[in-house]
Amino acid sequence: MLRVDAVFALFCFLTIWAGVAFGSAIRYLTYFIPVIGLSAAFATGRLHMPDLYRPFLLLLVASIAFAPLATGWGWQDIYLILIGILPFCLGYQPRLTWWQVFFGFLAGTLVSIAVQQVSGSGGFFSKGLKFDPLMSESTFESQFGLVFGMLGVWAALKRRWGLYLLALAASVLTLKRIGVIATVLCGLVCLLPRPLTDKLLRPWFMVPLNLLLLSLEVMYGFGTFDRIITDVTGTSSNHFSMGRSFLWHWPSREIVEGLPELTVLGKGAGQVYEVLMYKAGIGRKYLLHSDLMKITLEYGLLVFVGFFGLAYAYKSLAARMFWLYFNILMLTDNALIYGYLIFALGLCSMCARRELNETDGMMNTLYMRFGRPRPEPFVSAERGSG
Repeated sequence: MLRVDAVFALFCFLTIWAGVAFGSAIRYLTYFIPVIGLSAAFATGRLHMPDLYRPFLLLLVASIAFAPLATGWGWQDIYLILIGILPFCLGYQPRLTWWQVFFGFLAGTLVSIAVQQVSGSGGFFSKGLKFDPLMSESTFESQFGLVFGMLGVWAALKRRWGLYLLALAASVLTLKRIGVIATVLCGLVCLLPRPLTDKLLRPWFMVPLNLLLLSLEVMYGFGTFDRIITDVTGTSSNHFSMGRSFLWHWPSREIVEGLPELTVLGKGAGQVYEVLMYKAGIGRKYLLHSDLMKITLEYGLLVFVGFFGLAYAYKSLAARMFWLYFNILMLTDNALIYGYLIFALGLCSMCARRELNETDGMMNTLYMRFGRPRPEPFVSAERGSG
């Protein structure tokens, strides 16, 4: 018997998948997700939010608190976040395997590549095949490149290194540089001793680390590393970072000059676009490609600390590993407004944690049967938390 929560989750999956694969007007179907989800939740009297999405809920609360300062673009950003976090708002718990999700992402990648080739002039691969990791150019580039890395995290948590390498290869081929870097780093973290990994992926370490990374990005925007980058790479820092040096300059100045105020109070959702338009001289809405700077400028350092504090406060090490991947993407991308990416984060995390819980339960049964002490599990799971 079909359940409302399952039907809604299926609708969300298909519309988000089609929106990324086909692009164009089809993605506008995803705009119905918050409306349908909240309407169904109020009608049934049941509103559930997966625990993994707590940091996003903090941003929603902060947006309401700073509502008078928000711009229209800021409210658009909030709506895009809702598209990502509401597919599971009716309490549906996905039970998909790694391979099922992989083939779903792979099919979407093939469709998106075909659409790109057909929409271009001259037919399939008329301009030849390109693959340049340094300049992030690939004939097979696709937005699905970022979600393959989540499958890599899932596989690494399960110690299935063959699947991890397959996910990494797909991430490399679809070439989102920060996605490849995040996949590799998460794989290396999973190789660390378990107690060390558990201790490091905690607020006490990750919040100061993100503050340090924010400081480095601000310094990059001020040109602190220009000479070093030119000497090492033979190109300008702006060219090396694909324009981020130029994009980050004025937001960096806004952060430094407004530090006393930004410690507690942000400038409001969407204000980063105003800075890029009126200070950097960009004549339209333009994405900053740094969610660390975006959170700081729009919501303030207090929310910044709260956001990453919540991201690494979970008892489940699996949840913290998925947040580590997303955290790395936030350094040089616009992960906060990629609804499909936020949805994939929840989907992969819930499926992986379910598998880990089931494996943990089976291993406990076996060790109890043979009367042997159970070794410390890699994942300390939050059962039933979604």
